[in-house]
Amino acid sequence: MSDLIPSHVLVRTEDLARSVAEYEAAGFTVQWGSDPEVAHNALIHFREGPFIELFDPVPADADPAEFRARMPPRVGAWVDARGLCEHALEGDTSMEAILERLAARGIETGPAFGAERTGTDGVTLRWSLTLPSRLDLPFVMSPYKPAPAIPESARRHANGLLRLASLEIESAQPWELAERLAAMLGSGTPRASDDVVMVEAAGFTYRIVAGREHRLASLRFNDGRTLEDVLAR
Repeated sequence: MSDLIPSHVLVRTEDLARSVAEYEAAGFTVQWGSDPEVAHNALIHFREGPFIELFDPVPADADPAEFRARMPPRVGAWVDARGLCEHALEGDTSMEAILERLAARGIETGPAFGAERTGTDGVTLRWSLTLPSRLDLPFVMSPYKPAPAIPESARRHANGLLRLASLEIESAQPWELAERLAAMLGSGTPRASDDVVMVEAAGFTYRIVAGREHRLASLRFNDGRTLEDVLAR
């Protein structure tokens, strides 16, 4: 039984085109998720490990309040989010097998549902998602089918960044959240260092610190800079 791995970190934006321009100005190579005229997301891939997804979930012709009301609570919360707001894990098997794996590890999830998008290359990617009942746990996705073709040039960035190194998460119960996250991943044992509880998986580190409520606090790269540092340049 294979483990889940860190998939991507989501950054909520109110103006996707403006955010793409901002990230490109900061030295990132950004790929639109689909035709820029209708796209809801844009992606930043690295040589290895998880990627960044810039996204605006609300359709251009939709009322945000109505959209929020008809979505699952987790997705509805994305309407009001800004900046770092979500992260995901990915399996290498069918969603049915992933759900069985999570259930065996004591992780409660909702039913799976399908998603798809057609990239700028005209290829339609399909995958499935499942949303844990706990909003402080990452959502989980099956592999894309077909596997997306990501050119090597899209993994190189003018700012010199090679990969995402860590995600810092604030939680009212850091150790308990770390144990649940490790259970989802199926690998790694939480370890404490000073006031941080860490879970490591596939070369990526989740750093969980005490906070009044759940919040994704910062995203750090291989050279030690945070996302805020790079955008401030």
